[in-house]
Amino acid sequence: MGPLIAIIGRPNVGKSTLFNSLIGENLSLVADFPGLTRDRKYGSTNIQNSSYIFIDTAGINDTDDDFEKLILLETNKAIQEADGFLFLVDATSPLSALDEEINKILRKSGKYYLLCINKSDKKNSKLNLQDYYELGVEHSLPISAKNKNGLSELKNKIENIFLSDYSTDHEKSKEVNKYNISILGKPNAGKSTFFNTVLKDNRAIVSNVPGTTVDSISENLIFKQESLLLTDTAGLRKKGKIKKDNEVYSSKKAISSIRSSDAIIYLIDGKELVTDQDLHLLSLIISSGKPLIIGINKSETLSNYEKSLLRRNLNKKLSFLSHIEVDYISALKGMGTSNILTKLLRTIKKSRKEFNPKHLNLLIKEAQKVNPPPMVGRFRPIIKFVSLGNSSPPTFIFHGNKLEGINKNYEKFLENFLRKKLKLQGIPIKFVFKTNDNPFKDKKNQLTKRQYAKRKRVRSH
Repeated sequence: MGPLIAIIGRPNVGKSTLFNSLIGENLSLVADFPGLTRDRKYGSTNIQNSSYIFIDTAGINDTDDDFEKLILLETNKAIQEADGFLFLVDATSPLSALDEEINKILRKSGKYYLLCINKSDKKNSKLNLQDYYELGVEHSLPISAKNKNGLSELKNKIENIFLSDYSTDHEKSKEVNKYNISILGKPNAGKSTFFNTVLKDNRAIVSNVPGTTVDSISENLIFKQESLLLTDTAGLRKKGKIKKDNEVYSSKKAISSIRSSDAIIYLIDGKELVTDQDLHLLSLIISSGKPLIIGINKSETLSNYEKSLLRRNLNKKLSFLSHIEVDYISALKGMGTSNILTKLLRTIKKSRKEFNPKHLNLLIKEAQKVNPPPMVGRFRPIIKFVSLGNSSPPTFIFHGNKLEGINKNYEKFLENFLRKKLKLQGIPIKFVFKTNDNPFKDKKNQLTKRQYAKRKRVRSH
Protein backbone atom coordinates (compact mmCIF):
# COMPACT_ATOMS: atom_id res chain seq x y z
CA MET A 1 0.00 0.00 0.00
CA GLY A 2 1.62 3.24 -1.16
CA PRO A 3 1.20 6.94 -0.31
CA LEU A 4 -2.08 8.14 1.25
CA ILE A 5 -3.31 11.26 -0.57
CA ALA A 6 -6.28 13.35 0.62
CA ILE A 7 -8.38 15.45 -1.78
CA ILE A 8 -9.08 18.74 0.02
CA GLY A 9 -11.22 21.73 -0.97
CA ARG A 10 -14.42 23.75 -0.59
CA PRO A 11 -17.83 22.09 -1.16
CA ASN A 12 -18.91 21.45 -4.77
CA VAL A 13 -15.50 21.95 -6.38
CA GLY A 14 -15.55 18.37 -7.77
CA LYS A 15 -13.66 16.36 -5.13
CA SER A 16 -15.82 13.23 -5.48
CA THR A 17 -15.69 13.47 -9.27
CA LEU A 18 -11.89 13.65 -9.19
CA PHE A 19 -11.80 10.78 -6.67
CA ASN A 20 -13.91 8.58 -8.98
CA SER A 21 -11.84 9.56 -12.05
CA LEU A 22 -8.57 8.67 -10.31
CA ILE A 23 -9.86 5.39 -8.87
CA GLY A 24 -11.76 4.27 -11.96
CA GLU A 25 -14.99 2.28 -11.89
CA ASN A 26 -13.52 -1.14 -12.64
CA LEU A 27 -9.92 -0.59 -11.56
CA SER A 28 -9.98 -1.12 -7.82
CA LEU A 29 -11.98 -1.63 -4.67
CA VAL A 30 -13.68 1.34 -3.06
CA ALA A 31 -15.31 1.22 0.36
CA ASP A 32 -16.34 3.33 3.32
CA PHE A 33 -13.77 1.99 5.71
CA PRO A 34 -14.67 1.62 9.38
CA GLY A 35 -13.55 4.12 11.94
CA LEU A 36 -14.27 7.07 9.69
CA THR A 37 -17.28 9.30 9.18
CA ARG A 38 -19.61 8.87 6.24
CA ASP A 39 -17.98 11.86 4.54
CA ARG A 40 -14.59 10.21 4.15
CA LYS A 41 -14.17 7.56 1.50
CA TYR A 42 -10.99 5.63 0.78
CA GLY A 43 -10.05 4.08 -2.55
CA SER A 44 -6.98 2.26 -3.83
CA THR A 45 -5.61 2.25 -7.36
CA ASN A 46 -2.38 1.91 -9.35
CA ILE A 47 -0.56 4.71 -11.17
CA GLN A 48 2.38 3.61 -13.32
CA ASN A 49 2.56 0.26 -11.47
CA SER A 50 2.70 1.97 -8.03
CA SER A 51 -0.11 1.68 -5.49
CA TYR A 52 -1.86 4.75 -4.04
CA ILE A 53 -4.73 5.33 -1.63
CA PHE A 54 -6.91 8.43 -2.09
CA ILE A 55 -9.24 9.96 0.52
CA ASP A 56 -12.36 11.78 -0.64
CA THR A 57 -13.04 14.32 2.13
CA ALA A 58 -16.04 16.50 2.90
CA GLY A 59 -15.95 20.11 1.70
CA ILE A 60 -14.49 22.66 4.12
CA ASN A 61 -16.96 25.44 4.97
CA ASP A 62 -16.58 28.64 6.96
CA THR A 63 -19.97 28.65 8.73
CA ASP A 64 -20.49 28.38 12.49
CA ASP A 65 -22.94 25.51 12.15
CA ASP A 66 -22.21 22.63 14.59
CA PHE A 67 -22.53 20.02 11.83
CA GLU A 68 -20.05 21.90 9.64
CA LYS A 69 -17.62 22.01 12.57
CA LEU A 70 -17.80 18.22 12.82
CA ILE A 71 -17.05 17.92 9.10
CA LEU A 72 -14.06 20.26 9.52
CA LEU A 73 -12.83 18.10 12.41
CA GLU A 74 -12.92 14.98 10.22
CA THR A 75 -11.15 16.77 7.35
CA ASN A 76 -8.43 17.87 9.79
CA LYS A 77 -7.98 14.20 10.75
CA ALA A 78 -7.51 13.35 7.07
CA ILE A 79 -4.90 16.14 6.81
CA GLN A 80 -2.99 14.68 9.77
CA GLU A 81 -3.23 11.13 8.43
CA ALA A 82 -2.33 11.75 4.76
CA ASP A 83 1.15 11.72 3.22
CA GLY A 84 0.17 14.51 0.80
CA PHE A 85 -2.79 16.38 -0.70
CA LEU A 86 -4.58 17.33 -3.88
CA PHE A 87 -5.90 20.86 -3.21
CA LEU A 88 -8.92 21.19 -5.52
CA VAL A 89 -10.37 24.57 -6.50
CA ASP A 90 -13.12 25.63 -8.92
CA ALA A 91 -11.85 27.75 -11.84
CA THR A 92 -15.37 28.94 -12.71
CA SER A 93 -15.51 31.02 -9.52
CA PRO A 94 -13.02 33.66 -8.33
CA LEU A 95 -10.43 32.91 -5.66
CA SER A 96 -12.16 33.11 -2.27
CA ALA A 97 -10.92 33.87 1.25
CA LEU A 98 -11.74 30.24 2.15
CA ASP A 99 -9.44 28.96 -0.62
CA GLU A 100 -6.65 31.12 0.79
CA GLU A 101 -7.34 29.79 4.31
CA ILE A 102 -7.23 26.14 3.11
CA ASN A 103 -3.96 26.89 1.31
CA LYS A 104 -2.48 28.21 4.59
CA ILE A 105 -3.59 25.05 6.45
CA LEU A 106 -1.97 22.77 3.86
CA ARG A 107 1.22 24.84 3.78
CA LYS A 108 1.52 24.71 7.59
CA SER A 109 1.21 20.88 7.49
CA GLY A 110 4.69 20.73 5.96
CA LYS A 111 3.59 18.03 3.50
CA TYR A 112 3.70 18.08 -0.30
CA TYR A 113 0.53 19.15 -2.05
CA LEU A 114 -0.60 19.78 -5.61
CA LEU A 115 -3.03 22.54 -6.63
CA CYS A 116 -5.60 21.14 -9.07
CA ILE A 117 -7.59 23.90 -10.81
CA ASN A 118 -10.78 22.07 -11.74
CA LYS A 119 -13.34 22.94 -14.45
CA SER A 120 -10.60 24.76 -16.36
CA ASP A 121 -12.22 23.75 -19.66
CA LYS A 122 -15.20 26.07 -19.05
CA LYS A 123 -15.37 29.35 -20.98
CA ASN A 124 -15.59 31.52 -17.87
CA SER A 125 -12.58 29.84 -16.20
CA LYS A 126 -9.85 31.70 -18.11
CA LEU A 127 -10.40 34.93 -16.15
CA ASN A 128 -9.78 33.21 -12.78
CA LEU A 129 -6.79 30.99 -13.56
CA GLN A 130 -4.20 33.68 -12.84
CA ASP A 131 -5.72 34.38 -9.40
CA TYR A 132 -5.21 30.74 -8.39
CA TYR A 133 -1.64 30.69 -9.67
CA GLU A 134 -0.95 33.67 -7.39
CA LEU A 135 -1.51 31.41 -4.37
CA GLY A 136 2.15 30.51 -4.86
CA VAL A 137 1.71 26.71 -4.73
CA GLU A 138 4.87 25.05 -6.04
CA HIS A 139 3.00 22.42 -8.09
CA SER A 140 -0.22 23.36 -9.92
CA LEU A 141 -2.20 22.01 -12.85
CA PRO A 142 -5.44 22.99 -14.68
CA ILE A 143 -7.74 19.95 -15.07
CA SER A 144 -11.32 18.86 -15.70
CA ALA A 145 -12.25 16.01 -13.34
CA LYS A 146 -15.56 15.41 -15.15
CA ASN A 147 -14.15 15.25 -18.69
CA LYS A 148 -10.81 13.81 -17.49
CA ASN A 149 -8.84 16.56 -19.21
CA GLY A 150 -5.32 16.72 -17.82
CA LEU A 151 -5.81 13.47 -15.87
CA SER A 152 -2.81 11.77 -17.48
CA GLU A 153 -0.55 14.72 -16.62
CA LEU A 154 -2.00 14.78 -13.09
CA LYS A 155 -1.06 11.14 -12.57
CA ASN A 156 2.49 11.83 -13.74
CA LYS A 157 2.77 14.72 -11.29
CA ILE A 158 1.37 12.56 -8.46
CA GLU A 159 4.07 9.97 -9.13
CA ASN A 160 6.86 12.56 -9.32
CA ILE A 161 5.80 14.56 -6.24
CA PHE A 162 4.55 11.94 -3.75
CA LEU A 163 6.08 8.55 -4.57
CA SER A 164 9.80 9.28 -4.20
CA ASP A 165 9.36 10.98 -0.82
CA TYR A 166 7.15 8.16 0.50
CA SER A 167 9.42 5.39 -0.85
CA THR A 168 12.47 6.78 0.99
CA ASP A 169 10.68 6.80 4.37
CA HIS A 170 9.11 3.41 3.69
CA GLU A 171 12.45 1.79 2.87
CA LYS A 172 13.98 3.17 6.09
CA SER A 173 11.19 1.61 8.14
CA LYS A 174 11.64 -1.74 6.36
CA GLU A 175 15.31 -1.94 7.36
CA VAL A 176 14.50 -2.35 11.07
CA ASN A 177 12.80 -5.76 10.88
CA LYS A 178 12.87 -8.44 8.26
CA TYR A 179 9.16 -9.31 8.38
CA ASN A 180 6.41 -7.07 9.77
CA ILE A 181 3.19 -9.00 10.41
CA SER A 182 -0.08 -7.43 11.61
CA ILE A 183 -3.07 -9.18 13.18
CA LEU A 184 -6.39 -7.69 12.04
CA GLY A 185 -10.06 -8.41 12.59
CA LYS A 186 -13.25 -7.17 14.18
CA PRO A 187 -13.41 -6.52 17.95
CA ASN A 188 -13.36 -9.65 20.13
CA ALA A 189 -12.11 -11.91 17.32
CA GLY A 190 -9.21 -13.07 19.54
CA LYS A 191 -6.38 -10.93 18.14
CA SER A 192 -4.79 -10.15 21.51
CA THR A 193 -5.09 -13.79 22.62
CA PHE A 194 -3.35 -14.87 19.40
CA PHE A 195 -0.68 -12.21 20.00
CA ASN A 196 -0.03 -13.39 23.58
CA THR A 197 0.00 -17.08 22.58
CA VAL A 198 2.65 -16.53 19.89
CA LEU A 199 4.78 -14.41 22.25
CA LYS A 200 4.15 -16.85 25.15
CA ASP A 201 3.55 -13.82 27.36
CA ASN A 202 0.54 -11.76 28.51
CA ARG A 203 1.77 -8.70 26.61
CA ALA A 204 -1.69 -7.49 25.53
CA ILE A 205 -4.71 -7.12 27.81
CA VAL A 206 -7.33 -9.76 26.99
CA SER A 207 -11.01 -9.29 27.80
CA ASN A 208 -14.43 -10.39 26.56
CA VAL A 209 -15.35 -6.71 26.21
CA PRO A 210 -15.04 -5.64 22.55
CA GLY A 211 -12.65 -2.73 22.05
CA THR A 212 -10.26 -3.57 24.92
CA THR A 213 -7.26 -2.99 22.63
CA VAL A 214 -7.22 0.71 21.69
CA ASP A 215 -3.70 1.23 20.35
CA SER A 216 -1.54 -1.06 18.22
CA ILE A 217 1.06 -3.08 20.19
CA SER A 218 4.21 -4.40 18.50
CA GLU A 219 6.78 -6.90 19.74
CA ASN A 220 9.93 -8.40 18.21
CA LEU A 221 10.38 -12.16 18.26
CA ILE A 222 12.43 -14.90 16.64
CA PHE A 223 10.23 -17.53 15.00
CA LYS A 224 11.93 -20.50 13.33
CA GLN A 225 15.17 -18.51 13.00
CA GLU A 226 13.34 -15.59 11.35
CA SER A 227 13.17 -12.07 12.83
CA LEU A 228 9.55 -10.87 13.10
CA LEU A 229 7.76 -7.74 14.26
CA LEU A 230 4.28 -8.86 15.31
CA THR A 231 1.59 -6.17 15.71
CA ASP A 232 -1.71 -6.55 17.57
CA THR A 233 -4.16 -3.97 16.20
CA ALA A 234 -7.40 -2.58 17.61
CA GLY A 235 -10.59 -4.17 16.28
CA LEU A 236 -12.29 -2.04 13.64
CA ARG A 237 -16.01 -1.46 14.19
CA LYS A 238 -18.80 -0.32 11.92
CA LYS A 239 -18.90 3.44 11.40
CA GLY A 240 -22.21 3.81 13.26
CA LYS A 241 -20.78 2.19 16.40
CA ILE A 242 -17.71 4.40 16.65
CA LYS A 243 -18.45 7.17 19.11
CA LYS A 244 -15.35 7.66 21.27
CA ASP A 245 -12.33 9.65 20.10
CA ASN A 246 -9.92 6.86 21.11
CA GLU A 247 -11.80 4.38 18.87
CA VAL A 248 -11.46 6.72 15.89
CA TYR A 249 -7.75 6.96 16.70
CA SER A 250 -7.43 3.16 16.94
CA SER A 251 -9.05 2.80 13.51
CA LYS A 252 -6.47 5.14 12.06
CA LYS A 253 -3.65 3.18 13.71
CA ALA A 254 -5.00 -0.14 12.40
CA ILE A 255 -5.14 1.19 8.83
CA SER A 256 -1.62 2.58 9.27
CA SER A 257 -0.38 -0.85 10.39
CA ILE A 258 -1.66 -2.40 7.14
CA ARG A 259 0.42 0.05 5.16
CA SER A 260 3.62 -0.73 7.06
CA SER A 261 3.15 -4.52 7.18
CA ASP A 262 4.70 -7.18 4.97
CA ALA A 263 1.75 -9.55 5.53
CA ILE A 264 -1.56 -9.81 7.38
CA ILE A 265 -3.22 -12.45 9.57
CA TYR A 266 -6.97 -11.79 9.53
CA LEU A 267 -8.94 -13.42 12.35
CA ILE A 268 -12.66 -14.21 12.16
CA ASP A 269 -14.66 -15.27 15.21
CA GLY A 270 -15.77 -18.83 14.48
CA LYS A 271 -18.94 -18.26 16.50
CA GLU A 272 -20.11 -15.61 14.02
CA LEU A 273 -20.78 -15.68 10.29
CA VAL A 274 -18.76 -13.48 7.93
CA THR A 275 -20.18 -9.94 8.03
CA ASP A 276 -20.04 -6.94 5.69
CA GLN A 277 -17.53 -5.45 8.11
CA ASP A 278 -15.18 -8.38 7.46
CA LEU A 279 -15.63 -7.87 3.71
CA HIS A 280 -14.73 -4.17 3.96
CA LEU A 281 -11.56 -4.94 5.92
CA LEU A 282 -10.55 -7.80 3.63
CA SER A 283 -11.13 -5.56 0.59
CA LEU A 284 -8.75 -2.99 2.05
CA ILE A 285 -6.08 -5.65 2.69
CA ILE A 286 -6.42 -7.12 -0.81
CA SER A 287 -6.22 -3.67 -2.43
CA SER A 288 -3.04 -3.03 -0.40
CA GLY A 289 -1.40 -5.99 -2.16
CA LYS A 290 -0.22 -7.63 1.07
CA PRO A 291 0.04 -11.44 1.47
CA LEU A 292 -2.87 -12.65 3.60
CA ILE A 293 -4.01 -15.71 5.55
CA ILE A 294 -7.45 -15.96 7.19
CA GLY A 295 -7.73 -17.70 10.56
CA ILE A 296 -11.09 -18.95 11.85
CA ASN A 297 -10.56 -18.51 15.58
CA LYS A 298 -12.33 -20.24 18.50
CA SER A 299 -12.79 -23.30 16.25
CA GLU A 300 -12.43 -25.66 19.24
CA THR A 301 -16.01 -24.69 20.20
CA LEU A 302 -17.47 -25.53 16.76
CA SER A 303 -19.31 -28.74 15.92
CA ASN A 304 -18.92 -30.38 12.50
CA TYR A 305 -22.29 -28.92 11.46
CA GLU A 306 -21.25 -25.41 12.53
CA LYS A 307 -17.99 -25.77 10.62
CA SER A 308 -19.81 -26.82 7.44
CA LEU A 309 -22.25 -23.90 7.86
CA LEU A 310 -19.36 -21.48 8.30
CA ARG A 311 -17.52 -22.95 5.32
CA ARG A 312 -20.59 -22.44 3.07
CA ASN A 313 -20.86 -18.86 4.29
CA LEU A 314 -17.15 -18.29 3.58
CA ASN A 315 -17.35 -19.77 0.08
CA LYS A 316 -20.36 -17.58 -0.71
CA LYS A 317 -19.13 -14.26 0.67
CA LEU A 318 -15.40 -14.64 0.04
CA SER A 319 -15.58 -15.93 -3.52
CA PHE A 320 -13.29 -13.05 -4.57
CA LEU A 321 -10.69 -14.48 -2.15
CA SER A 322 -10.65 -18.02 -3.51
CA HIS A 323 -6.83 -17.91 -3.71
CA ILE A 324 -6.48 -17.07 0.01
CA GLU A 325 -5.82 -19.91 2.46
CA VAL A 326 -8.28 -20.34 5.37
CA ASP A 327 -7.16 -22.17 8.55
CA TYR A 328 -9.17 -23.26 11.61
CA ILE A 329 -7.30 -22.25 14.76
CA SER A 330 -7.75 -21.71 18.49
CA ALA A 331 -5.69 -18.82 19.87
CA LEU A 332 -6.75 -19.68 23.43
CA LYS A 333 -5.64 -23.33 23.18
CA GLY A 334 -2.65 -22.57 20.93
CA MET A 335 -4.01 -24.81 18.16
CA GLY A 336 -2.75 -23.87 14.68
CA THR A 337 -1.11 -20.58 15.73
CA SER A 338 2.39 -21.74 14.89
CA ASN A 339 1.20 -23.36 11.66
CA ILE A 340 -0.50 -20.17 10.41
CA LEU A 341 2.69 -18.15 11.00
CA THR A 342 4.77 -20.76 9.17
CA LYS A 343 2.44 -20.63 6.17
CA LEU A 344 2.46 -16.83 6.17
CA LEU A 345 6.27 -16.67 6.18
CA ARG A 346 6.33 -19.09 3.27
CA THR A 347 3.83 -16.88 1.42
CA ILE A 348 5.90 -13.71 2.03
CA LYS A 349 9.00 -15.40 0.61
CA LYS A 350 7.05 -16.54 -2.44
CA SER A 351 5.76 -12.99 -3.01
CA ARG A 352 9.36 -11.73 -3.09
CA LYS A 353 10.54 -14.43 -5.45
CA GLU A 354 12.08 -13.28 -8.74
CA PHE A 355 10.52 -14.83 -11.83
CA ASN A 356 12.40 -15.96 -14.91
CA PRO A 357 11.15 -13.70 -17.77
CA LYS A 358 11.76 -16.41 -20.38
CA HIS A 359 9.72 -18.98 -18.41
CA LEU A 360 7.00 -16.39 -17.80
CA ASN A 361 6.63 -15.61 -21.52
CA LEU A 362 6.44 -19.32 -22.36
CA LEU A 363 3.58 -19.64 -19.84
CA ILE A 364 1.70 -16.73 -21.45
CA LYS A 365 2.05 -18.34 -24.89
CA GLU A 366 0.75 -21.59 -23.41
CA ALA A 367 -2.21 -19.79 -21.81
CA GLN A 368 -3.17 -18.15 -25.13
CA LYS A 369 -2.89 -21.50 -26.89
CA VAL A 370 -5.16 -23.19 -24.32
CA ASN A 371 -7.65 -20.33 -24.29
CA PRO A 372 -7.16 -17.44 -26.77
CA PRO A 373 -8.56 -14.02 -25.78
CA PRO A 374 -12.13 -13.51 -27.06
CA MET A 375 -12.64 -11.45 -30.22
CA VAL A 376 -13.35 -7.74 -29.87
CA GLY A 377 -15.25 -6.74 -33.00
CA ARG A 378 -13.17 -7.90 -35.99
CA PHE A 379 -9.93 -8.20 -33.99
CA ARG A 380 -8.56 -10.50 -31.33
CA PRO A 381 -6.31 -9.09 -28.56
CA ILE A 382 -2.81 -10.55 -28.80
CA ILE A 383 -0.36 -10.64 -25.87
CA LYS A 384 3.12 -10.50 -27.41
CA PHE A 385 5.20 -10.59 -24.25
CA VAL A 386 5.07 -9.95 -20.51
CA SER A 387 7.52 -8.04 -18.32
CA LEU A 388 7.79 -7.66 -14.54
CA GLY A 389 6.92 -4.55 -12.55
CA ASN A 390 6.94 -4.29 -8.74
CA SER A 391 7.75 -7.39 -6.71
CA SER A 392 5.46 -6.56 -3.76
CA PRO A 393 2.89 -7.49 -4.83
CA PRO A 394 4.09 -9.25 -8.00
CA THR A 395 3.02 -7.08 -10.94
CA PHE A 396 2.87 -8.48 -14.47
CA ILE A 397 2.90 -5.99 -17.36
CA PHE A 398 1.40 -7.39 -20.56
CA HIS A 399 2.37 -5.85 -23.93
CA GLY A 400 0.58 -6.46 -27.20
CA ASN A 401 -2.15 -5.35 -29.60
CA LYS A 402 -5.75 -4.40 -28.70
CA LEU A 403 -5.19 -5.33 -25.04
CA GLU A 404 -7.74 -2.74 -23.91
CA GLY A 405 -10.33 -5.22 -25.22
CA ILE A 406 -9.39 -7.96 -22.70
CA ASN A 407 -12.38 -8.46 -20.41
CA LYS A 408 -12.50 -9.33 -16.71
CA ASN A 409 -13.30 -13.01 -17.37
CA TYR A 410 -10.17 -13.50 -19.45
CA GLU A 411 -8.11 -11.55 -16.92
CA LYS A 412 -9.39 -13.94 -14.23
CA PHE A 413 -8.40 -16.91 -16.43
CA LEU A 414 -4.86 -15.54 -16.75
CA GLU A 415 -4.69 -14.95 -12.99
CA ASN A 416 -5.79 -18.52 -12.18
CA PHE A 417 -3.45 -19.96 -14.83
CA LEU A 418 -0.40 -18.10 -13.49
CA ARG A 419 -1.31 -18.85 -9.85
CA LYS A 420 -1.40 -22.54 -10.59
CA LYS A 421 1.79 -22.63 -12.68
CA LEU A 422 3.84 -20.31 -10.43
CA LYS A 423 2.35 -21.54 -7.12
CA LEU A 424 1.18 -18.10 -5.98
CA GLN A 425 -1.54 -19.26 -3.57
CA GLY A 426 -2.36 -16.59 -0.99
CA ILE A 427 -0.41 -13.85 -2.80
CA PRO A 428 -2.20 -10.85 -4.37
CA ILE A 429 -0.96 -10.26 -7.93
CA LYS A 430 -1.59 -7.29 -10.21
CA PHE A 431 -1.94 -7.09 -13.99
CA VAL A 432 -1.19 -4.08 -16.20
CA PHE A 433 -2.16 -4.21 -19.89
CA LYS A 434 -0.28 -1.95 -22.31
CA THR A 435 -1.34 -1.73 -25.95
CA ASN A 436 1.50 -1.05 -28.36
CA ASP A 437 1.17 2.28 -30.16
CA ASN A 438 1.05 2.33 -33.95
CA PRO A 439 4.24 4.18 -34.99
CA PHE A 440 2.54 5.40 -38.19
CA LYS A 441 -0.72 6.65 -36.63
CA ASP A 442 0.30 10.35 -36.87
CA LYS A 443 2.13 10.02 -40.18
CA LYS A 444 0.22 11.23 -43.21
CA ASN A 445 0.19 8.82 -46.14
CA GLN A 446 1.98 10.44 -49.09
CA LEU A 447 0.69 9.21 -52.46
CA THR A 448 3.07 8.61 -55.36
CA LYS A 449 2.40 10.38 -58.67
CA ARG A 450 1.00 7.14 -60.08
CA GLN A 451 -1.34 6.63 -57.10
CA TYR A 452 -2.48 10.26 -57.29
CA ALA A 453 -3.29 9.90 -61.02
CA LYS A 454 -5.25 6.70 -60.34
CA ARG A 455 -7.28 8.37 -57.57
CA LYS A 456 -8.02 11.27 -59.93
CA ARG A 457 -9.33 8.88 -62.60
CA VAL A 458 -11.52 7.03 -60.05
CA ARG A 459 -13.00 10.30 -58.80
CA SER A 460 -13.78 11.47 -62.36
CA HIS A 461 -15.93 8.36 -62.92
